[in-house]
Amino acid sequence: MCGIFAYLNYNVSRERRYVLEVLFNGLRSLDYRGYDSAGISIDSSLLTSISSDPNNRLSLSVPSLVFRREGKIESLVKSVYEEVAASDLNLEESFSVHAGIAQTRWATHGEPAPSNSHPQTSDPGNEFLVVHNGVVTNYEVLREILVRHGFTFESETDAEVIPKLVKFVLLSSS
Repeated sequence: MCGIFAYLNYNVSRERRYVLEVLFNGLRSLDYRGYDSAGISIDSSLLTSISSDPNNRLSLSVPSLVFRREGKIESLVKSVYEEVAASDLNLEESFSVHAGIAQTRWATHGEPAPSNSHPQTSDPGNEFLVVHNGVVTNYEVLREILVRHGFTFESETDAEVIPKLVKFVLLSSS
């Protein structure tokens, strides 16, 4: 069991701090759904690449920031603000479009640990993210296939195959 919460704004300017607090409060309201670990992801503002497709459509790559923590939600909140304080991340920066996801987890695959907390990612650049409530029954077979295609796994969870599979399908179709 777990609790999943998402935030999306479009054409409404909000500061990053506001987005974090909405996600944290959403998790707090779902605390009874999972209590062994929690995680969130928010948009960053660091442009990592600009590319264009064959039709000259411009694509901007802005990686998501992922924070995961073992323990209750307040442990996650504390660690996020500690990481922010140690970095140059501006919590007062405003966005007119922003997305964030969060999950509080009760482990079914993998012990409670930051690496097993959600969101799970497709790669170090966090191109695809997943929070998942349920069981991927064929995850062991999918994991083996993805490992044979060069993917590495950082967790013991079944959910990690989902973003990696999406990335694999995207790479295979281009």
